[in-house]
Amino acid sequence: MGSIIKRSNPSGETVYRAQIRITRAGYPNFSESKTFSKRALAAAWLKKREAELEANPDLLFEKGRKRELMPTVAEAVERYIAEADGDFGRNKPSSMRFMARFPIGQIRLDRLRKIDFSDFALSRRQGSRGIAPVSPSTINNDLQYLRSLLKHAYFVWGMPVSWSDLDLAMEGLRRGRIIGKSEERDRLPTGAELQALTTFFYRQWRDYPAQCKYPMHLIIWFAVYSGRRVSEIARLRLDDWDRQHGEWLVRDIKHPRGSKGNHHAFLVRDDVRTVVDVMMSDAVRGRLKRRGLGAAYLIGGNSASIGTAFQAACKVLGIEDLRFHDLRHEASTRLAEDGLTIPQIQQITLHESWETLRRYVNLRRRPERLDFADAMRVASGGKFQAA
Repeated sequence: MGSIIKRSNPSGETVYRAQIRITRAGYPNFSESKTFSKRALAAAWLKKREAELEANPDLLFEKGRKRELMPTVAEAVERYIAEADGDFGRNKPSSMRFMARFPIGQIRLDRLRKIDFSDFALSRRQGSRGIAPVSPSTINNDLQYLRSLLKHAYFVWGMPVSWSDLDLAMEGLRRGRIIGKSEERDRLPTGAELQALTTFFYRQWRDYPAQCKYPMHLIIWFAVYSGRRVSEIARLRLDDWDRQHGEWLVRDIKHPRGSKGNHHAFLVRDDVRTVVDVMMSDAVRGRLKRRGLGAAYLIGGNSASIGTAFQAACKVLGIEDLRFHDLRHEASTRLAEDGLTIPQIQQITLHESWETLRRYVNLRRRPERLDFADAMRVASGGKFQAA
């Protein structure tokens, strides 16, 4: 890396020039030299300077003047989320912060290479550090989040970073089936499962008022009829419901380019109104108020808690592989069974893509399909009467 050259200066004296030249991937070409009267002094300086550069390679920038360091992935993640100021949904920030806890989180943005992305993907696929393996679609989402971070750093922060290595790594990981798109689910609740859940949640609500925070027996049927995601149900505002025109505004709907400000109204059909009427009854509103919920919202509270309650009930009842989000698919299926066209279904579910809904059209109505009033009559022992 270094060399010593013997030469004569203009006065004819012998001097020794110590010179360092470094060419290293990811760094600018570096050259530095110094002249001494004795070889021993030149050798001592060369040895000391080489050690300094080895210990602190950032000195290679701007000929020894230390530059402002690029942020690490973890540091950039926090800045990125802070600048978004709530534009993202709950999942993206939490996923990015979780990703930053892996070794890749300590690498500076300008030093990320294909091997770093591949190592991260493989550690996620195989499981590491006590963390269970995840699906190819989850890893794909993580890397897409990294890609959006690098693009933000380039276009917004003006940092000389590149995502070409990430794109190449993702291509290889895709070919190796380490990453991939999520599989299309077609799981729908059966009538027996919906009845079991309705009965379970209704009796919880009736018999254990101190422990039961949410009217889950009503929430699941609101989802079945409206097609709303659990996060949307929790934050539906009462003052966004236009009763006269039968529309309800949903704020900050999930979207790949950010949810903040993405507001759309869905059509409230008669079956949804039936469930809402029960939700708005004095008995239900009083319970919600005592639990600190529902003042300005249809439900309010924490959507994650609603999802947890749903999964816990499925486990108790022995219902396998059913998620709350499957109720949204059930809603789309019912609307298609009722003969609605894709644009008509979109007015309710608010799907943007026709392709997403295409698999639901041209369906024939199931010969037996459980509805809210019948489910509640069974759950209440015949005491429930729909308004």
